[in-house]
Amino acid sequence: MKNKIITFLFIAYIFIFALFSFILPDKEISSSERRKLNKFPKFEFDSEYIEDVDKYLLDHFPLRDAFRSLKANFNYKILNKLDNNEIYLKDNYIFKSNYPTNKNSIDSFITKTNKLKDLLTKDNNVYMMIIPDKNYYLEDKNFLNIDYDYIYSVMEKEENIDIRTILSLEDYYETDTHWKQEKLDKVVEKLVTSMGHTYKKVDYKYNTYDKFYGVYYGESAINRKPEKLTYLTNETTNNAKVKYLENDKLTSVYNTNKLTGLDAYEVYLDGASSFIEIYNSNNSSGKELVIFRDSFGSSITPLLIDYYSKITVIDNRYITSKYFLEHISFTNQDILFLYSTLIVNNSVSLKG
Repeated sequence: MKNKIITFLFIAYIFIFALFSFILPDKEISSSERRKLNKFPKFEFDSEYIEDVDKYLLDHFPLRDAFRSLKANFNYKILNKLDNNEIYLKDNYIFKSNYPTNKNSIDSFITKTNKLKDLLTKDNNVYMMIIPDKNYYLEDKNFLNIDYDYIYSVMEKEENIDIRTILSLEDYYETDTHWKQEKLDKVVEKLVTSMGHTYKKVDYKYNTYDKFYGVYYGESAINRKPEKLTYLTNETTNNAKVKYLENDKLTSVYNTNKLTGLDAYEVYLDGASSFIEIYNSNNSSGKELVIFRDSFGSSITPLLIDYYSKITVIDNRYITSKYFLEHISFTNQDILFLYSTLIVNNSVSLKG
């Protein structure tokens, strides 16, 4: 009798959740994971169709976020596991494994940046700054990290401006991969002095958004309080004229509409923008800077505007040299390669 009851309850459980799956409307986006959910695939006679249906059912399973949270809490608090789906929690910070060290990717990164350097002229001043991801500052031998010493020994040959010793874990968001803009004054000082400028202490207005949930928040499936996101403004950032290749309606350094979107970090330079031109009428030097960058460059670029009449920002994860050369010619600009170790260890994302 007991076995029959258990069997009945199990069948009822499966039936009820299957019924909810068909009744409830499909969501297009998972706000917690900050990604688009899979749509039901068109029928085709191949093995991938079954896999696509499986992905769809997993994405639209009723109470999916609740079950994800239950699993994460069970793994962390009951089983005392160090990680859940490669997400690691330590002292309120959330980390994601970037292990192992991909030496082929590092070699490819050098090859790709050298191809970009071949586009330059002898009048360009070339600089590189590789940003350590926050895993670098996690002092825990139980956490498998990439070989940062190896990466920076390779980058030393590329005359990298090394900023590892002036940053700390507190300079990064707890729930996100990125660094905090309000913590970058010391980085700006080292960068601009290395590039031949006289460092200027700038008085910024601190604008805050109190409900920032980073990308690792959703991936961790652990409920916690939001963080503060701060973006810095002054007369220069307010008056700068900005041209975006993909967003011709936006003409400002910050897109505050993104604060209430899926990723508030995209307030900086409109997030994943492939080609941006920033004009600073307050600087009459005529000096120009071209930055090849990843997402870390979005938040530090506004702090460099005071030093140049024009800054061109190129994210070559989204645009190839064939297309950005239609919008720029290299003459006597400063050139800055600004990437995180996350990209160096996964350079397949960079286009040629």
